[in-house]
Amino acid sequence: MSKADLAVERKSQIINATIECISRYGYNNFSMQDVARIADVSKGIIHYYFLNKEDLMMAVLDRVSGDIETLLSDISDRTKDPEERLRQIVRQCFGVVRNKREYYCINMDFWTQINQKEKVRQAVARHYNKFRTATAAVIQQGVDSGKFKAVDAGHAASIVIAIVDGVSLQWLFDETVFVYDDIVKSCEDLVLRFVMK
Repeated sequence: MSKADLAVERKSQIINATIECISRYGYNNFSMQDVARIADVSKGIIHYYFLNKEDLMMAVLDRVSGDIETLLSDISDRTKDPEERLRQIVRQCFGVVRNKREYYCINMDFWTQINQKEKVRQAVARHYNKFRTATAAVIQQGVDSGKFKAVDAGHAASIVIAIVDGVSLQWLFDETVFVYDDIVKSCEDLVLRFVMK
């Protein structure tokens, strides 16, 4: 294995361990020693790849958000129909909450930092902008094709994200509050009723 490949693998190992730490202990309640133990590396190795805990946390945020962005970008490869693409965006977003629960919980932990850490606020805003832009592009495609009403695509995308976040938070707090598949279908239908002619 080349040095470059080893470095990529080692950084990924450390980021994965940090994700596990945040999932277990929360954003502020783990140490670099916890990460080292879970990653099975020394603290020195962690500091070789990441300047400090903040640098590591930003790498975690980029990984988590990047993985979610990749899931959303895969939608455009499967279909060109704007209605089906929008349905898939809603399903994929809810799928992340259910299937990668730790990612969503990590995002919530980062949200708690946006008033204390400007760098985190900017990173979260940047990632939300990417989600909003991707969703707005699908909505605009539907508007341009005449399939959707003449809605402001950016506003509609913000509403889609708000629905997903709001319902997801309720489910994360209490999984018994509703049947997950039923609420996902209801949200999907609600979003489509909002934009369809």
